[in-house]
Amino acid sequence: TLKLPITNLEQLAHDLQALRRDRRLNQTQLAERGGLSRRTITSIENGGNIGLAEFIRLANALGQDVVLRPHRTVVLEELADVFPEE
Repeated sequence: TLKLPITNLEQLAHDLQALRRDRRLNQTQLAERGGLSRRTITSIENGGNIGLAEFIRLANALGQDVVLRPHRTVVLEELADVFPEE
């Protein structure tokens, strides 16, 4: 089945919100760490569009890196899913 890009955006928004909560930060605190407005944090957590520079600052403020990798490549963390033990 074809997954539309909006599904990825919604998942990303959910994951970013979960990371913020795991770090026990409110939106204002995260905004201050990333040099962003609270409105920008609210927008991305609701699946809204933000610029690439803002997204990278947000990810960095959460202790994350933004990495591009080719489709269908496997990273170490995914090996268990690719080769499940029987």
